[in-house]
Amino acid sequence: MAAALDGAPEAAPAQQEPATQVRQTPQQAARADADPYAAEVDAVEVVAGKPRGSVEGDIKPELTLNPAQIRAYGAGSISELMAFLEPQLRTSQSRGDGQPVMLVNGRRISGFQEIRDIPPEAIERFEILPEEVSLTYGYRADQRVVNIVLRRRFRALTTEAGVKVPTAGDRTSTDLQSTFFRVQGDNRWLFNGKVSHDTALFENDRNILRTPSGQPYDLTGNVTGMPQLDPLTGKPTRGVTPIDPNLTALVGAPVTVAPVPTSALGGRPTLADFATGAGTAASDDLTAWRSLAPRSTTASLTGAVTRPLGKSSMVTISGGFDDSSTLSYLGLPGLRGLPKDPDDPDVHVVVPAGSPFSPFSQNVELYRYADDYVSMTRKVDTQKATVSAAANGRIKDWRWSATGGYVYSTSDTTTGRGLDAAAFIAAVAAGDPAVNPFGNIPSNLLARVSPDTAKSTSNTANAEVVFVGNLLQAPAGGVSTTFKVGADTQTLDSRSVRRGTVADRDISRTSGNLQASLNVPIADRDRGVLPMLGDLSINFNGQYEQLSDFGGLTTLGAGANWSPINPLSFLVSYTSEDGAPTPSQLNDPILSTPNVSIYDFRTGQSVLATRVEGGNPNLVSDSRQVMKLSVNIRPLPKDAKTNLQISANYTATRIDDSINSFPAITADIEQAFPDRIVRDANGRLISVDSRPVNYAKSEQEQIRWGFNLSRPFGKPRAGLPGFGGGPPPGGPGRGPDGGRGPDGGPGAGGGGGGGGFRGGGGFRGGPRPGQGQFQVSLYHTWKLKDEVTIRDGLPVIDRLDGGSGAGPEHEVQLQVGVFKSGMGAFLNGSWRSGYRLNGATTQQDLFFSDQSTFSLNLFADLSSRPDLLRAHPWLRGSRVQLQAQNLFDTRQDVHDRLGLTPQAYQPDFRDPIGRTVRISFRKLIGPSRPVQPPGQRPPAVPTPPPAQQPAPSPR
Repeated sequence: MAAALDGAPEAAPAQQEPATQVRQTPQQAARADADPYAAEVDAVEVVAGKPRGSVEGDIKPELTLNPAQIRAYGAGSISELMAFLEPQLRTSQSRGDGQPVMLVNGRRISGFQEIRDIPPEAIERFEILPEEVSLTYGYRADQRVVNIVLRRRFRALTTEAGVKVPTAGDRTSTDLQSTFFRVQGDNRWLFNGKVSHDTALFENDRNILRTPSGQPYDLTGNVTGMPQLDPLTGKPTRGVTPIDPNLTALVGAPVTVAPVPTSALGGRPTLADFATGAGTAASDDLTAWRSLAPRSTTASLTGAVTRPLGKSSMVTISGGFDDSSTLSYLGLPGLRGLPKDPDDPDVHVVVPAGSPFSPFSQNVELYRYADDYVSMTRKVDTQKATVSAAANGRIKDWRWSATGGYVYSTSDTTTGRGLDAAAFIAAVAAGDPAVNPFGNIPSNLLARVSPDTAKSTSNTANAEVVFVGNLLQAPAGGVSTTFKVGADTQTLDSRSVRRGTVADRDISRTSGNLQASLNVPIADRDRGVLPMLGDLSINFNGQYEQLSDFGGLTTLGAGANWSPINPLSFLVSYTSEDGAPTPSQLNDPILSTPNVSIYDFRTGQSVLATRVEGGNPNLVSDSRQVMKLSVNIRPLPKDAKTNLQISANYTATRIDDSINSFPAITADIEQAFPDRIVRDANGRLISVDSRPVNYAKSEQEQIRWGFNLSRPFGKPRAGLPGFGGGPPPGGPGRGPDGGRGPDGGPGAGGGGGGGGFRGGGGFRGGPRPGQGQFQVSLYHTWKLKDEVTIRDGLPVIDRLDGGSGAGPEHEVQLQVGVFKSGMGAFLNGSWRSGYRLNGATTQQDLFFSDQSTFSLNLFADLSSRPDLLRAHPWLRGSRVQLQAQNLFDTRQDVHDRLGLTPQAYQPDFRDPIGRTVRISFRKLIGPSRPVQPPGQRPPAVPTPPPAQQPAPSPR
């Protein structure tokens, strides 16, 4: 049928229909032809007052999207849809990556790879719920919950190809993916393959300026005076001596740096040749050898199969393999010898006074690059294989789920260390007449240094069993309980080779955990229990986790869910939680990246230094307390065309021994971690150890509030029903024919609409055929407090007043979408307020401007253009899309008190890609059908006989 072709549900033969059968009328068949993405039925099947596939518990969704609202985003997969919904999915409570808990039809899944590539056309309902709901499913209460309700029947083969380029040019990204997805009742199949490639972007492709600071390297070269020596120790001190008294006399002022003249390439230059550019170091365009964005290639394969297991259970098995490779260019190698002393990491070229190629009366240092970019690259190869499974079912009134998985990943990193010029340095020092220090260098005097390598291998396995049910029946309802028991094991082996030194590190962690949560209803207006309080429930939760390397960790929490009147609800929760650093934070291999542009707050200069990354085995576990208060309101009546949802959240967090990534090296940070910053005798920054660290304490408070609004517009086509609709026939707790599902839960029927159910569902304001959909959301985040104490005894750092790690105090996110007749536009905008980062002195403070960024997504669904399909039938199921990210090509401006931008904070360093434009073509293929002439109604679909209904489960 054409409905399946265009991404609508696929009709199953009568003998394959599930127990609860939804009949399709001729009028509905006509509507499906008019709107190929319309839902297949008007009524929503409800069980216990909730739409099919709702989550357990009495907490309502903060946001529910119907198929029309989902289409307005123009997403091609669930993962892309969730990227568009990032403002609604954001949480301030997560200790991990902030990704939400994912459910399908109110059940746990085997992993995100099971659903990430599902086309949005297969979604009947998309619900976003607060973090507290995750407790019901055995997760921590620090992640939002997304519940995706799939259509009962759907089949599509989707192929999409796209090309993305920045408007500034010089980089091309291409991608191709194909997905087969089918749903038939409780059976699902998913297979996906994708590949993408990005070309490298170099510094000379953007407006990157580099001026020498500290060490004036150049392809031709610069000479400087020798470092000043301490008369007592004989070691170099800050500053250099003038190059030559005769040059000083010739120029009329002391000269400490001078570029090598071109005359030096073929023989001995004169002092006059050096005097021409004396005082200013030469700097060739070395940006052509440094990449701002690496060349990368990724490929992945994913598969998932879901099948019924008996009469009341389902099982899913999924797996995937990902492979990626990146190549970065780190610049050119400087001519120096291998380090002989940790306190003197660079052995420079010294041209003696007696050299046949030197006009100077005393020794000078030569700073020169070698033209060998291959010796300064970084290659990273990563592979990841995943196998996971999930099973869900019921045992009487208890729902159970079991999940388990195994993940194998490996990463190999090779970093070039440049050239060893020891032979060249020795020849120059000996005054070899065949070796011109300023000319071409014989290849036998240079040798590529063995690269640094880092390899890590991770093996992770986990298993969990969760039981959810009513422990007992209270006057206001069932006392719902969740019990979880789980175990996991992880090994992380790493080997790093830095400057020839081998470091083997391994960590093995096994853990077991027990978790329980209890939700007690206190008042229920529908049951007549304390109706003056409305609906009120309280919950308690606790978890104990035993880690082999950190001992026992506990979590305790409590909360309340109160709805004094139907459109208004409050949530309050408190959690005290212990958390250990991840094995990666502890044991990642050590990586050293040379030639990184870093701003030195002590000197107020940008320098090229080495950045050290990896795991820190000295990290300790943290302890956090989180208090949250939220309010949600739907101020408009249920029968209003406009759907408006307003929410506000206040969150206060205190973390003792918080784990943090290493921030910019301000005076506060250098005082607290002096061993992390290495400087030479002149005070020049050489390297920064940016591995994660523990802070003594951090405290944050913030308010996040916003609204989601949607409204249909336009005149509906006459005689065709819409998405909305009242409660289905059969009464509450039954489907359209009064039946229940095989697991005692929701039945097999389904639809795309419904309104006003107490469980928070309902597609209020949904469009009717012929109408369009307009929606807008706006969220504002306001940080009220953000303070850290790095070490006990050190001053408290106020990040809202320029302290280390400072960031914006305010952030606003705006989304506007419109969709009609297959045409759609979606605008995503954000604004972040400016802030200050304190330097060692007020003159070294840096100011970060506010920034507004907008992205635009335009798409045209060609399946909704009958005239076009009649002329070009091959376009059925096709969609073209144009996406522009950073629409106005804005960059954040960073400057000091003089209005100057440090090199390390150049706009193209902070956002090298800038505005990009992506054009894609998507083809959704299914069973074929003829194109109906205008105004002609397709034949009615015969109604199959109803199937035998199972007896309802006892409650």
